[in-house]
Amino acid sequence: MALFQRGLIIGLVLAICVVVSNGSVHLGRDDILGTAYLTDSELDMMEPRIVAEPEDGSTTWWYTPSRKAHMHKHRYSSAIRNLQNEYNKKKNQIKQGEDMRLPGDIIPITYNVQMLPFVELIASGNYTTDGYVEIVVECVRATQNISINSAELDIKKSTISILDLETNSPMAVVNFFDEQLSREIVTIQTAVQLVVGKRYKISMNFISTLNDELRGFYRSSYVDGGERKWLAVTQFESTDARRAFPCFDEPSMKANFTVTLGRKETMTAVSNMVQTKSGPISGMPGYVWDYFAPSVKMSSYLVAFLVSDFINIPAKPGVSNVQFRIWARANAANITSYALDIGPQILEYYESYFNIDYPLAKQDMAAIPDFAAGAMENWGLITYREQDLLIDTETASARQKQRVAIVMAHELAHQWFGDLVTMDWWNAIWLNEGFASYMEFIGTDSVEPDFKMNDQFVVENLQYVFGVDALETSRPINIEVNTPAEISSLFDAISYEKGSCVVRMCADMLGIETFKHGLTRYLSKNAYGNAQQDDLWQAMQEQADEEGVVLPATVKEILDTWTYKMGYPVITVTRDYATGGALVSQKRFLLRKSNASEIDPTVYQWWVPLTYVHSKVNINEKLTEWLSKDDASVSLSDLNASADDWVIFNADQQNYYRVAYDKANYGLITAQLMDDHQRIVPNNRAQLLDDTFILASVHMIPYKRALDMSLYLAQEKEYVPWNAVLAEFNYIDSMLHNAASNPDWTVYLTSLVTPYYNHVGFQESKTDAQLTIYARSDAMSWACRLKIKDCVDNAKSKYAELMDDPDNSAILSANQKSVILRTGVENGGQVEWDFAFSQYTSKYDTSFLIAATCSKDATRLYNLLEMMLDSESGIRQSDVNTLFNNVASNPLGNIIATDFLVNRWNDIEQSWLGTRYFVNFFRYVCNRQNTQKQLDTLLKLRTDHFEILGNSNTVQQGIDIVTENIVWMELHQDEIGIWLADPSATEPSPSTEATTPTTTPTSTTQSPSSTTITQTSTTQATTTPSAASGIGKMNAALILVVMLLGKFIVH
Repeated sequence: MALFQRGLIIGLVLAICVVVSNGSVHLGRDDILGTAYLTDSELDMMEPRIVAEPEDGSTTWWYTPSRKAHMHKHRYSSAIRNLQNEYNKKKNQIKQGEDMRLPGDIIPITYNVQMLPFVELIASGNYTTDGYVEIVVECVRATQNISINSAELDIKKSTISILDLETNSPMAVVNFFDEQLSREIVTIQTAVQLVVGKRYKISMNFISTLNDELRGFYRSSYVDGGERKWLAVTQFESTDARRAFPCFDEPSMKANFTVTLGRKETMTAVSNMVQTKSGPISGMPGYVWDYFAPSVKMSSYLVAFLVSDFINIPAKPGVSNVQFRIWARANAANITSYALDIGPQILEYYESYFNIDYPLAKQDMAAIPDFAAGAMENWGLITYREQDLLIDTETASARQKQRVAIVMAHELAHQWFGDLVTMDWWNAIWLNEGFASYMEFIGTDSVEPDFKMNDQFVVENLQYVFGVDALETSRPINIEVNTPAEISSLFDAISYEKGSCVVRMCADMLGIETFKHGLTRYLSKNAYGNAQQDDLWQAMQEQADEEGVVLPATVKEILDTWTYKMGYPVITVTRDYATGGALVSQKRFLLRKSNASEIDPTVYQWWVPLTYVHSKVNINEKLTEWLSKDDASVSLSDLNASADDWVIFNADQQNYYRVAYDKANYGLITAQLMDDHQRIVPNNRAQLLDDTFILASVHMIPYKRALDMSLYLAQEKEYVPWNAVLAEFNYIDSMLHNAASNPDWTVYLTSLVTPYYNHVGFQESKTDAQLTIYARSDAMSWACRLKIKDCVDNAKSKYAELMDDPDNSAILSANQKSVILRTGVENGGQVEWDFAFSQYTSKYDTSFLIAATCSKDATRLYNLLEMMLDSESGIRQSDVNTLFNNVASNPLGNIIATDFLVNRWNDIEQSWLGTRYFVNFFRYVCNRQNTQKQLDTLLKLRTDHFEILGNSNTVQQGIDIVTENIVWMELHQDEIGIWLADPSATEPSPSTEATTPTTTPTSTTQSPSSTTITQTSTTQATTTPSAASGIGKMNAALILVVMLLGKFIVH
């Protein structure tokens, strides 16, 4: 489906390796570094999880959500949980290994679907929909059993009819097998076999339910003028069309759908195709049927219905030949203009880009108040969550505006990738989502070039998924799935973000024009049908051959290494300055390496495009060599660079790998950055910062190299390079908070942030570019945290102005609101705190509650937690996780929250909160903790309440985080402290460069016993082989969890 609530999905924190158990896990931060600030809705939608293992238990499946999947996909995290719980209940009734797939004996040709939802009766508790379906099918393999997908439907068996269309005679039905509960399939058995090549018509009446699970044909509502109004809408991807009507609910079983929807005369109905006529429903005064034209050939998951009291607002004519309308509640008509403006332009641009016309007569977009995804690409009727379509550009933040554009660009791209050409089976869902996640940047750029979407790609998609895909628990892009639960798990960071990165790499490898021509070839050849990734590779190969693009292997051979293997390489470049050549090697990059990897038979080597530039070659003249999947290394005889030229591999960071260099080349790059950083393009500056700090965090290079490189940031004014390094700064900042070197660290950060803040300034301008607004948000967050006077004074002034006129929404810019509120409370007194809390309880604006958690007064923070226990305090239960998480993210609040959890356990349990929050609370306090004493306290707490905490993987995750924070401190705080005292100090020995750390898991057995960290003796200023083995006790993945805690909350 669609793309992304990118602004919200900060989930890499837990996404990297949290196992969700005994409750939801919610982590993240807003744009103030060092503290995680999240609203409850953000928490809920960003919840990373691990889906249960496949039913055969043959392999472990870890699932890390895409930061954008919930924006476009099928259901909220709570609904995903419902699906998994539902399937777990079923599994005991399913025979071991039983196939959930349809047998494929017959295939659908056409559907006639008639639905009458009683929307007007929902308020009285009647959720039924009367349904009738006719399906014309063709027999492709002789059978007496007609199996159709169906789930939670009341099929009227007496109405089932099978008609032989050749003879127009009915066939006797001798049995009906209802396996809806166990397999989501019903089977009709006929007296005689169906004959291969003949067509039959299956028909039946049924009753479905307008559920409240945001899937299938479900009910939604909104309040208008104090009156609750109801509507019925669909969400079928991936396997929920079967909950609305019996169908062949697999993507390859495409057919033409003719839809008829019943409604009250006072309502409206919309479906995929244009409405052809309306007529009264016999015997039901006040009700009408709306008849829609037969659809193009499409998959069942793309069928859409909407019955509501919405109005439609058409786009201005002239931009596109396609009728373009938005359906929304009547009082939202005034906030549709932005979507109506850019939507037809993006559609028109895609027609030109793909050189294929949009095939339908209309493109409707519906704003649904209660919608599980951000959007869903139903052909001709895209459904959106309201905030992802409707926007007031005068008051919305820059992030909100970009979000609307990028979600729309993603969904419209699906009209070609997903709708016109659909993956053959869900294992290749990345062909839908990876392409749409790539095209969203191109489509948005076509209407908003000021957004610089190509630059944003590296921090939004590539560097995010690097963290996810650097774990042994990642997965290949293309894997086998069968059950609904397995299919749901594919809507993750690997399908979306990694998929988009592979597509982007393919475009760079072939050249953009050859790539575009290849897409047109692929789409044209497979239009209205299904495809596998080999079909895409074949189209690209044919186009490359036609245009004379020379590759070292076939497109398939090259790109299969990236789709059938998990992970990615770190490319180590060791230059020979005497000969001008280099030894370039590849090795799978892992944030940690466990013993399990030793028995993995996969050879983790890839076909790697080695694109590079150097001091005398600009990005448009980049050079390319190749490293074969059969080779661990390759010698490049001549880089065409002199000994005093820097060399940077992965030009413009178009390709999917990290890069490590020898010491001398790092020195040359750093010197260039200090002398004239603009000689290196922004994407590569972002790459250098991200790669270098990540490599240092896993001890592949000394931190000195990363910190030396960061010195140039005092001159950096661009958003992307700065944003790429903030998470790494944030982690170091949180770890050194109580360290002796913290004053030096604060002075150093201030020296970097001050010129950045001074460049963008506090005051906004209507002429600010998009990335200037983003840069200001980051700079203000740091500047106010570091107590840079101009930032704090301006924020306090704005806060005071708001206190004088709290209902004046024009006082605070939407782009600055969160920073100003938090800074106002943090630097204020009781009056400022009282104002924030009263605004929260009167308006239920969670940003004020988050601000209240930023107080530096221990009493106020403790009282806030105390109020959390009182159901009459004004704190909503839905905000409890937000409250506790943000208090725990406050350096002072972390101490208070831990104490509160330990000493007020019984009070919490006896309050209205009960026991269901304990697992989350425990996890929230862990991120900042990094001492043995703190770990001992947590271990004792788990032991004392083992019945609640002891078997939770989420709790274990928190303990592992603290354990690894302790080890990180042991290994790196002195090293960093030495550099802060004297950046010119000699760096540690490079003897452990370019080695992936092997991690020996620490002893944190989940039993009622305490665990003590085994201290590792290391010399901080010098890295030796023995020190490198000590790093074996360092779980780098967990360090990255905390390091990336807030990298993407604002993006």
